[in-house]
Amino acid sequence: MDTLEVRVYNVRFGDAILISVPDRDENTGDTQTRHVLIDVGNVLSGEGGDNVVFQPFVENILSVLDGRPVDLYVMTHEHMDHVQGLPYAAWKLEPPLEIDVAYAWFTASADPGYYENGKHPRSKEFADDAKKVYNTIDKYFRAALESDTDGFNYIQTLMGINSPSRTKECVEYLQGLTDKVAYVHRDYDGLDEKHPFKEAKFEIWAPEEDTSVYYGRFRSMALGLTGVDETTEGRELIEPKPPAGVDAGDFYNLVNIRNHGYVDNLLTIDRAANNTSVVFSLEWRGWKLLFTGDAERRSWKHMNKEGVLEPIHFLKVSHHGSHTGVPDSKFLEKILPTEPPDERPRRAVVSTYPDTYKGVPDKDLLREELSPRCEVTYLEKGTVPDGECLPAFEFEG
Repeated sequence: MDTLEVRVYNVRFGDAILISVPDRDENTGDTQTRHVLIDVGNVLSGEGGDNVVFQPFVENILSVLDGRPVDLYVMTHEHMDHVQGLPYAAWKLEPPLEIDVAYAWFTASADPGYYENGKHPRSKEFADDAKKVYNTIDKYFRAALESDTDGFNYIQTLMGINSPSRTKECVEYLQGLTDKVAYVHRDYDGLDEKHPFKEAKFEIWAPEEDTSVYYGRFRSMALGLTGVDETTEGRELIEPKPPAGVDAGDFYNLVNIRNHGYVDNLLTIDRAANNTSVVFSLEWRGWKLLFTGDAERRSWKHMNKEGVLEPIHFLKVSHHGSHTGVPDSKFLEKILPTEPPDERPRRAVVSTYPDTYKGVPDKDLLREELSPRCEVTYLEKGTVPDGECLPAFEFEG
């Protein structure tokens, strides 16, 4: 009897998953344990972003690999809480710690030529607008936060996760781990040639190749920057002052959330990236496991539209257990039906960290929608030490 193992690591608010698969070659009868590593990263601010987690994590991974490379590395999407861990270990630790990779998958829009090849003009238009919007908001906060940062922790977290320049550096490092790279999407052709597995079967459920299906609209912003052009360097900030006795951080949060569109625009950028997440299933000896990155509602809607949703036995809960990452009940019924199709146990895991985002994880929603369908395990503060993993989820076959 062989056992497939899923290790979910405590990297605080982020994702890091290692799947160890006994992979049998039907031609020779030999079985070799192969490994899939998913993401690795955490946020850039607050307690959920402490990088102390990465050294013990990489040391543990290297111990499990025992001198062999990761057979398949999957970067689900371009957010720092999913990409910065391996670059950090290589660039910041002394001595540097690096993991060898045989094959790698990246989300389709991470392809260096994706926005320039002319195939997806709406995607390029959105990406160009997103950079301008982000840079405008960044300039605003450089002015707004000079004197007091206490009121903007939530926004700082969003800004850090979505930073184009910092994300780009990390993704370029990850792309250099191997020359066997695939930029995958739901209808990617030739997937079986992009990994070394003999027995385990993979299916890509998302994203769509044309990522414009995931985009929202940007709101106009009036950020109080002096001058004609808000994107111009060196602008000064003009802001109202809080009344006497009112907390400055709370006041500025309220004023800006109500009067400006920057929060909505940051969330539009954030959701678009989340919805480009690689969502893939792994099938092995009758078990079906689903790994979802940070896919949100639009992605689940398109997966349903394309008819890819089907019963599974293991779910990595999307987007750290937020209400936007938990599929609607009608979609949950397709992947974790109330009446199970077989007698195998069904499990789910939520990788999260408290007080990073308000309402994440949404435990009431998870308790109501997910817990009746499967056993739910939370990886959160204090569950296991930094950089270590939960007891492995085991699947015998």
